[in-house]
Amino acid sequence: MAVSVSKELGRRPVARLLWKYSVPAIVGMLVLALYNVVDRLYVGRCVGPDGLAGFALTFPPAMVMLAFGLLFGVGTATRISIAMGQGKRSVAQCYLGQAVCVYLILSFLVYPLCALFVEPLLWATGGTSATIPPAADYLRILFLFSVFQYLSFGLNHTLRAEGYPTKALMTMLIGAVANIVLDPFFIFREVPLGFTTVPGLDMGIKGAAVATVISQAISAAWVLAHFLRPSATLRLRLGFVKLYRPLFWGVVVVGLPPFALNLVGSGVNALYNVLFRLHAPSEAIAAREIAAIGIVMTVQMLICMPVLGVAQGMQPILGFNYGARNYTRLRETFGLAAWIGGGYIFVCTVLVLFFRKGLFLLFCKEEMAAELLAYGPTDMAVFFCGFFFVGYSILVGQYFQSIGRGGVSLTMSLSRQCFLLVPLMLFLPRLMGPMGVWWAAPISDMLAVAVSVFFHVREHRRLSTLIAQGARA
Repeated sequence: MAVSVSKELGRRPVARLLWKYSVPAIVGMLVLALYNVVDRLYVGRCVGPDGLAGFALTFPPAMVMLAFGLLFGVGTATRISIAMGQGKRSVAQCYLGQAVCVYLILSFLVYPLCALFVEPLLWATGGTSATIPPAADYLRILFLFSVFQYLSFGLNHTLRAEGYPTKALMTMLIGAVANIVLDPFFIFREVPLGFTTVPGLDMGIKGAAVATVISQAISAAWVLAHFLRPSATLRLRLGFVKLYRPLFWGVVVVGLPPFALNLVGSGVNALYNVLFRLHAPSEAIAAREIAAIGIVMTVQMLICMPVLGVAQGMQPILGFNYGARNYTRLRETFGLAAWIGGGYIFVCTVLVLFFRKGLFLLFCKEEMAAELLAYGPTDMAVFFCGFFFVGYSILVGQYFQSIGRGGVSLTMSLSRQCFLLVPLMLFLPRLMGPMGVWWAAPISDMLAVAVSVFFHVREHRRLSTLIAQGARA
């Protein structure tokens, strides 16, 4: 299997290869988004804007947990791809065992920290007396069983790097379908089934958390079954489940960009909530703006997930060919991915600007949220007016991460989310009030694209030099 995968990554036509690896990854990323989107849809239509505002508070802490999964999931997958491209299967085996060890350690650390600090954390990130209790209930359940998310999501990246994109898709698909099915039974008092109704557990936002962790447990069991098979290309053995100091920091360096991006994203989400609470003229208006940013962020996530799927699909191709010093094929792969992902984001942004009120109606009933529907679509239009070329920017950052140049990718990630966006978020509300918070996003997006162009042009020249040197040799 390892030999055939190596031949495929190094020789098969790039367009077919990118299609094979990206389509399952795209579907998988959309499926991953459904975990949150489905919960938000049910809670919003059941509880209303207050429920949406409370659910928005869970974003920052949940993103911190996800950030650590990405740190070792993406970092391990990249290192495995490069190791397999170099023919070092035993090293790839060590990376797999180390990843599982790290996920187990993280899961034992997460819950005690959450139990001690969740209420103060939610208050500091924009919560109110009405929204903190349900948000805390949701997070406690999610963090208590965090091991399932770490194993299912983290090892899913390894599956793809190993050369099993379809199985990686199934890992996410199984969990998401389970979540969609289980959510209404745990959230609502009565669940309609055809011409009748059946009783539910009526747990509200707690039920959404319980359904999520059960779904993640099912995904974790599926992916572990693959790596425990005797015939697996990379088999999980107990003796390999430990930390390897020479390998550990290599994983961390490569995984830092997505880790930093999600960590900063968590801070940005929290900052949105805090700034709306500070600059809105009343607590009711602040809650409305927090509910609106929750919906907007959900739509943004849905739009970006397919591009992240393309990025994940090109990762093993780029990593393998960079390890094999096939620079022409490397550049061809990225060029195709950039056109696909960049074009997709452009089209989606246009559609969002035209159908923004309809998107809001998906998350809340008109009779329950008249004021939110009156102001939210305008806020969404401001937020997305600079989003047209973000897809290209995302893929440039993923390119550098895939070839092991985590420092450049980290710089690009921080430029958009931290060095540009945060100062604008802090400054513009002083001039424009709450609307200044919304305008910070499009301005930072356009500046981040300029940064991406700079790094891309410089890398293009470097590859041209390497290709020319290879031709002379």
